[in-house]
Amino acid sequence: MKVLITGGCGFLGSALALYLREQGHDVLAMDNLVRRGSESNIERLQERGVAFVHGDVRCVEDFTGLPPGIELICDASAQPSVVSGYTNPMFDLTNNTVGVIHVLEFAREHRCPLIFCSTNRIYSADRINALPRRESATRLEWDSAVWRNLPAESRPPGFDPEYGVSEEFSLDGVGRSIYGVSKLMADVVCQEYGDAFDIPVIINRFSVISGAGQFGKIDQGWVVWWALACWFGLPLKYIGWGGKQVRDILFVEDVCRLVDLEIGQIGRLRSGVFNAGGGAANSLSLLEATHFLEKRLGRSMSITHEKSPRKADTVVYITDNRKVERVLGWKPRVNLAEGLDSILAWIEENEAELSARYRPVAQSGTRLSL
Repeated sequence: MKVLITGGCGFLGSALALYLREQGHDVLAMDNLVRRGSESNIERLQERGVAFVHGDVRCVEDFTGLPPGIELICDASAQPSVVSGYTNPMFDLTNNTVGVIHVLEFAREHRCPLIFCSTNRIYSADRINALPRRESATRLEWDSAVWRNLPAESRPPGFDPEYGVSEEFSLDGVGRSIYGVSKLMADVVCQEYGDAFDIPVIINRFSVISGAGQFGKIDQGWVVWWALACWFGLPLKYIGWGGKQVRDILFVEDVCRLVDLEIGQIGRLRSGVFNAGGGAANSLSLLEATHFLEKRLGRSMSITHEKSPRKADTVVYITDNRKVERVLGWKPRVNLAEGLDSILAWIEENEAELSARYRPVAQSGTRLSL
């Protein structure tokens, strides 16, 4: 198929572009190159047969010059930081909501199926944090015993402590962040457009996506950021819960496999909403990540603690993958150790380039928070 990937020079978009090209698709990557580092992917994409066009999803005019014949869109464009929306909410809303509406309008006019990259942050942190939990030596985790003893009417649908949060979990509540609400609006608009205009639309609500090649930042891409911090000796700080907050990690190779499966079955599926993540087996706390990296690299990390949690932070989030496994036969293949080791190998291979980006931070003594 001829596939348009918006946000095609970002970490996820470029990985998808290269993977889909390898599978034989004709791929066009569209990106506004606002995020630092995204421009470095253009040459790599073009060398491997991916076309590039400079365009911004926020500008409807940028869609008018796209080449004809696009048969499917994968929207990986977004402002991905949970933190930045509290200082500049309109940036989140224009990128993550208005931009997706422009993508949908293009899809409607050209009768293109759409695969939309959504997020688990559409679920209310307040609701998820109200689920019963207990504390172990290295993490906070959901308390199955307390959950099983609750009256049936007190158990919210869409949650099982053994598997995690499913697509049936309530979208009500607050504490999802401005970023989360911008993605929720886009998520809902995608569903409505698909129904109103008979456009095949698939929505993937991903957990934390990570992998080699991601430029980690303080406020986004925390797994790679943690590895970079350990490698380059960056001082860090746990914010809330002593580093025991937990996420399930989905490595980008598994995202690519899922999207390719969905493209191949878009006619059968027509539409669908899937929670897709690393699942319980690939769940990781900050504290556990620290221990893993210190052991692998044979060095200690400098970490301080701040008791007050960050606004809208979720204590524990793990994805229930049972629906996507049932419908598509997909499950993550890359385990935590493999994924983390691949990130460390990428850092070692690109140490000189990465050093210029990250060592000045280490030398300044600035404490970085997560």
